Amino acid sequence: MKNLKWLVLVVGMISLPFVGKNNASAEKNKFVVKKIERVQKDFAPKTIKQVSDSICYSIGVPARLVREIGENESNWRCIKSLSGGTDFGDLQVIDITFDYWYNRLSLNGGKTRKNYLIVGIHYLKYCHDMYGSWEKARYAYARGSWKSPYRWTSLEKKFMTKIDWSQYDS
Repeated sequence: MKNLKWLVLVVGMISLPFVGKNNASAEKNKFVVKKIERVQKDFAPKTIKQVSDSICYSIGVPARLVREIGENESNWRCIKSLSGGTDFGDLQVIDITFDYWYNRLSLNGGKTRKNYLIVGIHYLKYCHDMYGSWEKARYAYARGSWKSPYRWTSLEKKFMTKIDWSQYDS
């Protein structure tokens, strides 16, 4: 199915210069143009969660985990901190973390919703690489570094126990 979409896209792009050359092919060309537009829509992320998923897949982060973090951090509707702090975006990235990763990843465009997602997901992957588990990475993502569960506050227990870690760490 994907190969067919690509074929339609390529054929359409090749035939576009001939659109309107004669009346007989005009109707056919209109069909091809509409098909190209439809295929392009299929490949473009439609929601912020789909954008997040595509970033996750591109760097090897569990998309479902990031969705759970987004639910916990902002319910996928917040761009500014709910608590008045310096955290922003769907994944509530603090300014110092954003600035560091924005530069490290050579991002452009400033503090956009997409850039906050890119930074947050890359930072989560960095935490996973550092601590070796998604559970520890999630905790460190929220708190700056890993701390054993017996030392967690009630708030930390609340956000950490919402996730079934067996899906991510074996």
